[in-house]
Formats: sequence, structure tokens, C-alpha cells
Amino acid sequence: MNKRVLVFLVVLHAHVAGVQASLCRADTTVRTVEEYNGIRYTVQLQKDEIGNPAMYHAYVFTPVCEDDLCKPVYIHLYWDLLGNYLRYEVPLDQPLTKMDHVVFTPGDYDKLHSVLQDSESLLKDYQIEELVESTTNARPGGDVDGITGATAKSLQAVVIPGALYTCYTLWHIVHGRVQDTIASVMDSLVSPALLSFFLRSGNYRYQHYALDRLMDGQGDVVQGFEADVVKLIASPNVFLAQRVLKTIAPNYLRSAERQAWLGHLFVGAHYRLQLQMLDKLQGIPLEQGLKSILEAHRQDSNEEIAHKIEQLLNKKT
Repeated sequence: MNKRVLVFLVVLHAHVAGVQASLCRADTTVRTVEEYNGIRYTVQLQKDEIGNPAMYHAYVFTPVCEDDLCKPVYIHLYWDLLGNYLRYEVPLDQPLTKMDHVVFTPGDYDKLHSVLQDSESLLKDYQIEELVESTTNARPGGDVDGITGATAKSLQAVVIPGALYTCYTLWHIVHGRVQDTIASVMDSLVSPALLSFFLRSGNYRYQHYALDRLMDGQGDVVQGFEADVVKLIASPNVFLAQRVLKTIAPNYLRSAERQAWLGHLFVGAHYRLQLQMLDKLQGIPLEQGLKSILEAHRQDSNEEIAHKIEQLLNKKT
């Protein structure tokens, strides 16, 4: 197999897997971004096949060092609707390279994806001048492209040997001013339909974003979104589930139907969520169906859960 084709297939397999596979089309929402080092590019909203906002895309050209030891980078970058990095793609005829024009290996492509995914990377704490010696003095075939001795050990885990400039430059683009640009566009896109999609998406970032706009300080939910917000108590993301359970007003959990659902959810819930559910129910009159579920579960629970259930069942209403 042609080496270029192999590189392309590796990138495509490694960095498109797990991302929504539906075809996207460009939207008219385009913004120009000027990054910290003067790099300019346009970021464009893409929509799915039925016209819903899906992600943002930018085609970026950038030099990654100041001499001819490194080839420039041509790369497609993708972010979600809140500006979180999703993936990258490399043109078939422009593979990424390390020092002395050594082409990235499949492992290098995987490592770059991991580097770009890490929003808290050590790379954010440094200027490039602090990390490198001038590449004009670098030895051809050197092990690492100019990482200084003081920082080499801590940075080896977060960069690709021979591609520090590439990792640094792309990380600061992916997590740079584009995120503010996307946030400003997002504010103009918010609609009931989009917030409903966010709540049902299974993406905890989208769900938190929607909750910030649909629940007030008293735990009241914007009319029409009540059912979808309550369902987040069953989220596999326990932190999201706890947030909703803690903040939602008790009146949304009073109906017999909701309490029956809570009871079945309680039986298989995470231990911390069980404790929080029992605390929440202290302020809500219990329906008989929920009481029966709790009583049956009490006998199989540990001492702490059993004690809380007993308190709850014996409380005066």
C-alpha cells in the first residue's frame, strides 16, 4: 500500500472514530480568528444533513518553526458547538512531519490527538521561547527538537519527540482564541430546539450548558423542558445527575409517576446518588409506591442507607 494512503487511513481511522458520522455541510456562519502568533484562519459552522448545527471546522495553514528543518502544517481542525476540540484531519498530500522532514508515524498521529485533547496540558503554561533552543542550532536527527534540559523531563509525556513546535503550535490554536469566537457564535444560535437537543444529546458539556439556561436559582425549569431536565437524574454522569437532583425544585418530583420512576432509579443508582436522593425526598410527601420500593430495598442495604430509608419512611407528613 502507498505510504501516503496508509498515513491518511490511519489518521481517518484514529480521529474520526467515535465522532458523529453523519455528513455535514457548511453554513454561512463564518468568523475570522487571529491567534496569539499572528496566524489567521476562518472557522465555519457546519450543519448535519437535516440542518441542525453540528460542529465547527477550520482549515489551517501554519509554519511551526522559523527555519527549513520543519515543514509547514496544513490541517483540518474540528470543535464541538461549545468550542471543545473534537478531532483533526490531515490532507492526503500534506502529511505531518517532525524535524528533518521525518513523516509522522501512525503512533505520532495518535499521540497528537491525545495532546490536543488535553485542555489542561503543561503546554499552556509556557511561551515557546521557554521551551526551545533555536532550531538553527539543532543537530539534524536530534532526539527532541530543542526542548531545554530544564523542561524536557516534564514535557516528554505531553509532546511528540522531534515535533515540539508542531504540538505547541497546534495546541495553542485548538485551545486559543477560537474558543471565544465559537462561544460568541453560540450565544446567537441558542434556541428552544437547540437546548432541547443539548439536553437529550448524552454530551454532558451540552447538558450543563442547557441547564445553565433552563434552571433558575430556585430550581424552577423553563416551561416545556421539565421532563427532559428531570430525566438527567438518571444520567450515567453522576456529577450531572447530582447537580440536577440537588438544584431542581421539589415540586417536580411530587407526582406518583415521577416517584415510581425515582424508586426504580434508586435501586440501581450510584451510592452517592442514592444518599442524595434520600436527602432530597425528605422534603417531599411520598407516594405509597415509592415507599414500598424503599422498604423492600432497605433490607438489602448497608447500615447508612438503611438508616436513612427508615428515617424517611417514619417521617411525619
